Amino acid sequence: MSEVVVEVSFTPLPEDDDFVLDQLTDELVEDLGDIGEVRRLEVPTGPDSKGVGEVVLATVAAVAGADPGYAQALVDLVVGFLNRNQGRRAHLKIGAVELTIDQATKAETAQLIDLVRDAIEHSR
Repeated sequence: MSEVVVEVSFTPLPEDDDFVLDQLTDELVEDLGDIGEVRRLEVPTGPDSKGVGEVVLATVAAVAGADPGYAQALVDLVVGFLNRNQGRRAHLKIGAVELTIDQATKAETAQLIDLVRDAIEHSR
């Protein structure tokens, strides 16, 4: 079974600076770390670069677990993150599928869980 990576990003607000975005990205990593492997993304470096690539703010990659409840946990954590950080949207990219989550209702959250579950299954 191949590894499926779920890219999760969130929109910054006009008043956000790099410090705020770094803290929020860490918060998202911590939240998603409760359900599996997650890492911050780095900007790819070229052959002429010196050192490690820069970390991309507001974007993380999570390795989708095989547990059937993974999709629900992922969506619930992202919705919880958005509820704590009003005015933001989250963007999920799973293979060729891209989803945007705003302030989701319970019915929308249930639909998102099904969409994420299907996208993960189709990407395996």
